[in-house]
Amino acid sequence: MKSSTSVILAALAFSTLTVADVYFQSPPGSNNRLDEQNRERANGNRLFDSQNNNRGGYNVGKMIYYKGEKIPIDWTNQHGTSKYQMENSELIFQYMCTPMIRDGTTTRTIPTKATECYNYDCDTDVRFGRHESLDFYEMCTKTKRNEGLFTVNQNLKGNAAKYTRQNPQGTRHAYECPEERDYYPYWRPSPWVDALIITADKARCAAYQAESQNVKARNECRMPQAFFDAGGTLNNNDRYGITEADCDLTKTIDVDGTDTTFTAEWRTVPAHGVAAPDCEQIAQTRANHLGNPGGKNLYGLTWTIPEDIEAGSQCVMRIRYNITTADYQAWESGSSLGLGEYASAEFNSQENNPNANQDPAEFPIWENFGLTRADVEESFGVNNEDNNDSRGYVFKNNPKVDAFGAMLNNIIPNDETIKMQLAVNTAQFGRTFQDRTHYFFVEDRPANIPAEAVIKLQTVRGKRGNIVQTFPATEYFMHPERTYTKVGEYVHFAWTGSNTNPNNNDGQGKQGTDRSNMIVQRVDQYNTEGYSDFTSDMPYIGGQPDTGSAMTSYPGYVKRPDAYEVPAPFEKEVNLGAFGGIGEEMLVLLGTTRQSPHDMGNMEELDDAAASFQSAPVRMNTQGCTNYLSTRNNNFSNRAQKGKFCVAEGDVGEISVKPEGATYQAEGGSSVTWWPNAVKGTEKAMIVIEKTDTTDVITISEINLEGTMTVNTEYVAQSLMKAKLMWQPECTRTDRVDGVCQLNWAEVPYSSMNVEGSSVASADVQNTGTFKVVQEANPGPIIALTVAVLAFSGAIAWVLLNKCGDKCPQCLQRFRFENMRSKGVSNPTIQGETGGKAPPPFPGTTTI
Repeated sequence: MKSSTSVILAALAFSTLTVADVYFQSPPGSNNRLDEQNRERANGNRLFDSQNNNRGGYNVGKMIYYKGEKIPIDWTNQHGTSKYQMENSELIFQYMCTPMIRDGTTTRTIPTKATECYNYDCDTDVRFGRHESLDFYEMCTKTKRNEGLFTVNQNLKGNAAKYTRQNPQGTRHAYECPEERDYYPYWRPSPWVDALIITADKARCAAYQAESQNVKARNECRMPQAFFDAGGTLNNNDRYGITEADCDLTKTIDVDGTDTTFTAEWRTVPAHGVAAPDCEQIAQTRANHLGNPGGKNLYGLTWTIPEDIEAGSQCVMRIRYNITTADYQAWESGSSLGLGEYASAEFNSQENNPNANQDPAEFPIWENFGLTRADVEESFGVNNEDNNDSRGYVFKNNPKVDAFGAMLNNIIPNDETIKMQLAVNTAQFGRTFQDRTHYFFVEDRPANIPAEAVIKLQTVRGKRGNIVQTFPATEYFMHPERTYTKVGEYVHFAWTGSNTNPNNNDGQGKQGTDRSNMIVQRVDQYNTEGYSDFTSDMPYIGGQPDTGSAMTSYPGYVKRPDAYEVPAPFEKEVNLGAFGGIGEEMLVLLGTTRQSPHDMGNMEELDDAAASFQSAPVRMNTQGCTNYLSTRNNNFSNRAQKGKFCVAEGDVGEISVKPEGATYQAEGGSSVTWWPNAVKGTEKAMIVIEKTDTTDVITISEINLEGTMTVNTEYVAQSLMKAKLMWQPECTRTDRVDGVCQLNWAEVPYSSMNVEGSSVASADVQNTGTFKVVQEANPGPIIALTVAVLAFSGAIAWVLLNKCGDKCPQCLQRFRFENMRSKGVSNPTIQGETGGKAPPPFPGTTTI
């Protein structure tokens, strides 16, 4: 072995991923926070292991939702998602509902010792936050870990399921089971119900859905209840197996003076009994960027609260963000849930108690660089500290690699080598991050709301403070910022506020308080044509101007004053039809958030209004759009907390469009399909479909279209008419006069289809805007029909002439008489020929 001296250089070949994060933005994520009045969470072990930065999370978030309600879910993930950037990254959304779920009143982690809890029952001690049950955690600590997993070279301090590659010390985070947290789908029973899977390869969806515990039972090894009823306990070394063959734990205890042996049972835990989760393709998002995924919006989706959740349930939702790197193949194939070629225990470090900084895994990463085991042999074994002759391409923490090899032998004197240290942490290649919401309630929909009616949530996202103070949360936003619903649907206005924000966070009103309200904006007070158009490009719903102007920062009247009349010049400021015609009482409630008569405190800045707001869902009754703002947060610190609320008579929808495409299907034959690469990043498209007697009118807006979409427009075909598909570009404020768009319509080539008996005009287009079918007289069929009628008439005349012979004049008179009567003349006469009387009948016929 030759002697050499190593020169260590810091290299940026890999990043450690130690600060990767995922955060719920709506509903508000907790990141283990309670209601601490500081920016950092107090206890990262309080409820779950997020592996996020301490700054994340909202300190409030308790909400009430209704069965069947559609709620917007948005999040940010720091280290990107795609099939090609963060290899095989995935997002798993799950929920759990039990009567014991709660946020608690202390930031202390819930104990496992009964003596530390009221009534010797930690599950029911409401002081402590609780999600999973104590039994779930105890089963985790008494069950063997899966020894087939790829733990690389991490030194797991035990063989129970609480020890994992990401948590080798088995650190406790409330009653969470680390192994269940880190791996999906999990092989043992879990209390979490799958809501949605977003995967880098949709070919894997079928396997995920088949393996989901929603539809597939799980098995576990467990001592019979009689053992515990008889006072039996398990000691620290007792472990349940994870296979039926390994479920052989036996215990002998004294029962009424007799030694009795109990044997663990292999039990089946039924599936959750709900539908398999939806599964969709992941959108590509930028790494190291907690922001919008290439468009105007955060990464988001709409979740419908399941109808099978029991009314009155207390629930929590979690997002699990799984990432891998390109260093090793995580999956066997795109459609398989099997492990990749080297992602198994066979390639872990073979040392009994490996040192992650010193003992490499057997994973042959050197082969990726054209090297052999001999090139790195000195990195293995008991004397591997002096491994200067190893090229260093091994999988361990912070390896020092000789990138140049023999290339520098004639340049560097004394056989010195230049090695570069890579920033690698084998506990984090790949990795799972997590956030959970604060707990929420699920209730039956009110009795006055039909079971089939749609309920949509209108809420607020973000918290008090400027962008630096709130990060990685956001400043205040109405959420959705632009809401589109339809007449007959119901909207649930609800949001959470706070009294425990950091006192020095920027904002209006009393320090430390979060407040929001919704109030209609007043109309323009001066001509704004010379100003930038900050309004939505969405055409006015039904051709009617918006209620309130998005350009203003002042509220209009939401009720008529009690003590005086509104002056005539301001009569247009009375907005009683706003928000879909919800009524004066509800408009006042949204504006003041004052929900009780005794609320008589300081209301100038809503300081003494309730921190949070909750209303019963209200029906949308009238078509139109309302521009509104929060008067509490209308300042430069929080920017303009404004929104647009639209109600349409026809179909209306908001759809998330990703680069792989999407489809919106309305009732009937109208639809819109975005083909792959129609958008660069995730975009949200707004669609309004208004039905007329002859055609659907489809308006598509709010989306930056980069490629092709197909618009299918249903219409009623009319005889002798030619159908033409017409397109009008999106209108801005300056393109309208009295609410009517003045831009020209252009004809669009299309193909005609028949969809379930309806005529549909289908066109591939590259522009958003409004599409409709118009029909005009078709000269070709009309000329053909005229020629046919004339030919028929001529034929009849020829027959009559041949039949009538010398009585031809009488025949012609009778023919004209009958022709006039067929056109609706009740008593026709042939003037000048019959003396005002009907002509005689055709020869050989009787009078009609």
